[in-house]
Order: sequence, then C-alpha cells, then structure tokens
Amino acid sequence: MERSYYVIDAFTNERYAGNPAAVVFDAKGLDEVRMQAIAAEFNLSETTFILPPETSQAAASHSATVRFRWFTPTVEVAMCGHATIAGVYALVESGRLRHENPAESTTIAIDTLSGTLAAFVESIPGSDSDLMIWLDMPKPILVEQKYTLDELSAVLNVPADAFELSLPIVKTQDNDLLVFVKDFITLNDARPDFAKLLELQTRDRLRALSLATVKTVTPSVHVQSRFFAPAAGVNEDPVTGSVHGPLAAYLVMHGLAPVQEGMAGLTCVQGKPGGRAGLIHALVWQESDGTCSVRTGGRAVTTMRGTLVE
Repeated sequence: MERSYYVIDAFTNERYAGNPAAVVFDAKGLDEVRMQAIAAEFNLSETTFILPPETSQAAASHSATVRFRWFTPTVEVAMCGHATIAGVYALVESGRLRHENPAESTTIAIDTLSGTLAAFVESIPGSDSDLMIWLDMPKPILVEQKYTLDELSAVLNVPADAFELSLPIVKTQDNDLLVFVKDFITLNDARPDFAKLLELQTRDRLRALSLATVKTVTPSVHVQSRFFAPAAGVNEDPVTGSVHGPLAAYLVMHGLAPVQEGMAGLTCVQGKPGGRAGLIHALVWQESDGTCSVRTGGRAVTTMRGTLVE
C-alpha cells in the first residue's frame, strides 16, 4: 500500500526554519512497530500518523474528526505541539480539512493519548492562504522540584550562579523540567553534557528539560528557551509546542506577563544556537480556581510531499 506524506516546518512561515515534522496520511493498518520504524526513517523530532478517530474506546471523543499518534525516532509520545500544528496544516493543504471562510475559524477535534484536543484554523488578515493554527493545550500542571545548582550546572554546563533563583524549578504534566537562567547569553552559551542529562532524565523519569529566560533580546518576546530531550531520542528540539502551554502559564502565575481582563497574550521564541528557531504565540486565561488554560498557535509551511511504499 502506498501512503502519502508531507514534511512541514511548524512555528514559522519560512521554509527550512521552525521545527520540521513528517505527517503520514491513512495510517490505519500500521502497527506500532511499523510506525516507529517509519519515524526512525524520517529521523525528525516527531512524525504524526493520521488515523480514524478511536471511537471504540470509551475515553475517546465520538465527535473527534481524526486521531493523531506521534513518534520520535525512538519512542511514542503522548503530546507534541509542533507535530499537531503540522498535522492540521497538512489536512488543510491536502483538502482533507476544508477551511472555506477566511473570516471564520475552522475547528477540528483530534483524539490523542493526551485526550481530545481542539485545534482552530484561522486565516491571517490580508492573506487568505496564510494560516494560523491554534491548539487548546491540556491544562498545565506545575509541581515544584528540588535540584541542586551544582547538579544542574554539571549537566547543562551553565555556571551555578547563572540560574534564576527567584523562579523555582517545576515539572510539567508531560514530565518536562522548566529551569530558568538569568539572561539570554547564558541560555545561548549552554552546552549540555547529554550523557549526564540522559542519566538524570532516566533516573527521574523525565521527558525533557526546558531551559528558559525572561531576559530576552527584545521586549516584544516574553520568553526565550531551548529544549533538551535525550530521553526521548532528541538531544535538542528546535521548537517544542507542547512545553509552551506550561511555560506560558508559569509566566502568568509568576507575574511575568501582562494580564488584562483575565487573559494574557505572549510571544515566545525557541531555537538552537546557530540553527533553527521558531515563534510560538500563547493565550493564557486565568481561572477562578487559580489554574490557567492555554491556547498556543503558530504558522506552518510545507517543504516536501511524497509517498511511502509499503
């Protein structure tokens, strides 16, 4: 059987920037071993497999349009933002999801291991063909963690006095650590020891570590970050959508983003020094119980189309 695929750069509108993800259509009939082998063949940080909604499971939403599964080159993951953006964009560009009215938002419900996710396709004003794709993120859960500065300094190759002590280290619902440093130069100069970082992530059952700073190079950017995930088979991911739900909520909870009428809008940048980078938009709503709801968004562009031969 032949299956079509796209490779799409997410969180950018320029080719060969942002974060690339492969998208495989008509994945019904592929077992997990085959999906993992295909993801390893693409060797991108994530590959999205598009399937019919899993209506046989009581926990799945019967209103879902499609089901997404995400694989890194080595493991399946429960949540991936940039590969979701890529998957929705591929559905629109292929004509499988129709976005007919530029003045309105097109909604799609997606069954995933993280539950049913809602995505929204909007046209950029002034350009009917340029799209912004928004994703309602799972509710951020942030739990404070205790790590010594010496331990973090050793695995990240960051001076112990460069960490921002006023911002506590937390673990997210995706088992990512959020760690803050004092300035952009420290962030950019970090050169992790990935062997040591893998040991730490394996020991503590972490997916990744997000290193971030609020002292960015421009006031228009609220946070700049890098994302290290050797435990998931990706030493450094260029742009990670899933971590920006918790990251944006963290900034709002700590008074680091302006809130008006219960909502904050943030502009976030993630990138690899000397390599790819991308732009993530986030909307954060403060709930009455002290929690936050987050919607992240980004643009995308197709770089490849092809066929998998089975």
